[in-house]
Amino acid sequence: MSANILSTFEEYTRLYSDRDVEGVTDLCLWPFLAIRKGEAIHMPDRAAVRDHFANVIVAYRVTTGVVGWTPVEIDARQLGERCVFATLRWNAFNSDGKVVRNTWTSYQLLATPDGWRFLSYTNHF
Repeated sequence: MSANILSTFEEYTRLYSDRDVEGVTDLCLWPFLAIRKGEAIHMPDRAAVRDHFANVIVAYRVTTGVVGWTPVEIDARQLGERCVFATLRWNAFNSDGKVVRNTWTSYQLLATPDGWRFLSYTNHF
């Protein structure tokens, strides 16, 4: 995995943990696709992507007390020079440092002039 891809995931993790919805949204392209609980969520524009992440980030905080995320394992596959498919195992932790969620998510990223950007994600739960 290239250093640029790794740094993109590090930035994404930091922004997501900091609940920086605008920052997370800036790392995405649109239209964007999320698959959660086996259902496709189509987001046609930036506002839809922003609203999606705002709702998801708040829901984790409220329902399970998640205050941060840590990638535990990353399996990235470069698909040519401009596309990456990566699956991450995440640990979500609460304010006591206890792991409250251990989950897998797959992402598709595209290289852009501004760096790697997310096209979609699939939660594996």
